[in-house]
Amino acid sequence: MPNPAQVARLLAAVKDLPGRGPHLYAFFGCMYYAAMRSAEVIHLQKSQCRLPTSGWGLRNLKGGVVTAGKEWTDDGAVHEIHSLKRRAAKATRPVPIPPVLVRMLREHIRTFGVAPDGRLFRNAAGNYIDASAYGITWGASA
Repeated sequence: MPNPAQVARLLAAVKDLPGRGPHLYAFFGCMYYAAMRSAEVIHLQKSQCRLPTSGWGLRNLKGGVVTAGKEWTDDGAVHEIHSLKRRAAKATRPVPIPPVLVRMLREHIRTFGVAPDGRLFRNAAGNYIDASAYGITWGASA
């Protein structure tokens, strides 16, 4: 596990990357500062976030998005929304978020807006972010 100084350098490197780097800066911030799983970050909606102008914020996580493949879903979609890991289907998980992440998310929303369904993170076509995309970006920053 990287220490806080290393994480700050890695996140800064992501933000400075061309292409999707700036869009994934807060994505990776969510994983580090709020201990979120990537599937939870992909599914994160603005309505789940309380982002005050200063101080600590709060997220009320509802689930995550997993890539299942068309042949493994009932409706033929590539992605499926799942409940939170090891929780009841309608359970939520409140996650306090530190001021640094509140600032990152507020900046992200100001810069990139949100998807029509309220999601904070999406690919260029407005769809879910694929693991390969954020994996490539993280690898380029390291």
